[in-house]
Amino acid sequence: MADDLGDDWWSEEPAGEEKAEAQVESLTENEVHSPLKAQGHRDRKKRPHQETKKQISQAKKDESHNAHPDGEPKKKKRRKKKKMSEHLADAAQKPGTSEDLMALLHKQYQGKLSAIEMQELQLSDKSFLPSNSTSAPLSNYLKSSIPKWNNLVKKTKPVKPNACLLLLVTASAKRAVDLNRQGSEFKGQCVSAKLFAKHLKIQEQIKLLNKNGAHFAVGTPNRISALIQTDGLKVEETFYVILDWNWRDVKLRRMVDMPEVRQDLLELLRKHIIPATRNSEKLRIGLF
Repeated sequence: MADDLGDDWWSEEPAGEEKAEAQVESLTENEVHSPLKAQGHRDRKKRPHQETKKQISQAKKDESHNAHPDGEPKKKKRRKKKKMSEHLADAAQKPGTSEDLMALLHKQYQGKLSAIEMQELQLSDKSFLPSNSTSAPLSNYLKSSIPKWNNLVKKTKPVKPNACLLLLVTASAKRAVDLNRQGSEFKGQCVSAKLFAKHLKIQEQIKLLNKNGAHFAVGTPNRISALIQTDGLKVEETFYVILDWNWRDVKLRRMVDMPEVRQDLLELLRKHIIPATRNSEKLRIGLF
């Protein structure tokens, strides 16, 4: 009986090994060939889709070619944004008027000041000199607007301390120097002063005005305001305030187009020039 068991057990083992080897061989063959089969199946699925894409692409090319016989599709034109200088160049080059100044003050302070304060900013036409409608040079404009200048200079010699008869307000020190030179024909023999910050200390300007005063002074809004606040300049003695309104720099900006200068100018007008104009019948404002 033991012999039979042993014979049966050992006789079945080779069959098991052969079966296992057959399974391994079958599995190995499936592993090797199944990805290829699957890939081939996927390729067969993709081909119709890819061909459809190619057909659509070719149809678009044919349509574009038919629309443009030369074979060159028409390029879309892109709109170029205008620069600020171009906008300013396109704007009408009209000389500034009293209405322009009043409109700017209203725009700047509307909603920031009370109704009474806004009313105090209003000036009548009598408070203004004629505008420079012909774009005349500085000396010509001042001669036509202030014909009795020479008589005024003679009557006010010497000028009162810290006084200035004519105050010309401009955007920069360089422009102030140019205007002082351009006004030579109009000024004649009078005391003049340069009221700007570049290379000139405010203490020196205060001493000069306190000693001699000035018939004709040209300066920037910021420095003029500083001199008024320190009592170095008294606008109560001023007859004329001329704003360099129409001049434009290389970027075509006027004085009121430069944010920092515009703010200083409007504060100078609101706090000092306009109150002095309302309180004095002699002070008048000109836009050059």
